[in-house]
Amino acid sequence: MGYFIALAVFVWIAQTVLGFRQFKKFNNHIKKLRREGRVAIGRARGYFASGVLVLFIIDDECRIIRGEIMEGRTVFAGFKPFNHFNGLTLFELSDDLCKSMKISMQQAIAVMSAQKEYESYKLMKTEENLAGSC
Repeated sequence: MGYFIALAVFVWIAQTVLGFRQFKKFNNHIKKLRREGRVAIGRARGYFASGVLVLFIIDDECRIIRGEIMEGRTVFAGFKPFNHFNGLTLFELSDDLCKSMKISMQQAIAVMSAQKEYESYKLMKTEENLAGSC
C-alpha cells in the first residue's frame, strides 16, 4: 500500500514539474514571437481529443504572417509550423474556410478561437482608450 502512495506522490510531483516547465517554455516562445509582430492565440481544449493551441503572428492590417500549432495530450508537445492561413487576414477566417482547408475539428475550433480572442482584445483596448480620454 505504501508503494502505491509513494508512486502516486511521485507522479503528481512529476506532472507538476513538467507542467510548469511547459508553461515556462510557452511563455518564452510567445515573447520570441512578439518580437516579430502581434500574436493571436487560439485554443481548443481536449477532453477526449487532443488539445490544440494555435498562434498567428499578424501585421498591422491583421494579415497572418505565420502560424504555429501545438497539439497533443502530453506536456512534451511542441510547436510546429501551421501555414494554412498565411496571407489571409484574421477576419477572413471562417468555419467554411477551415473545412475547405481540411483541418481537424479541434484545429478549426482553435483557429476560430484565435479570431474571437483577438476581437475581444481589440474591443477591450478600444474601451480602455475611450475611458482614458474622458
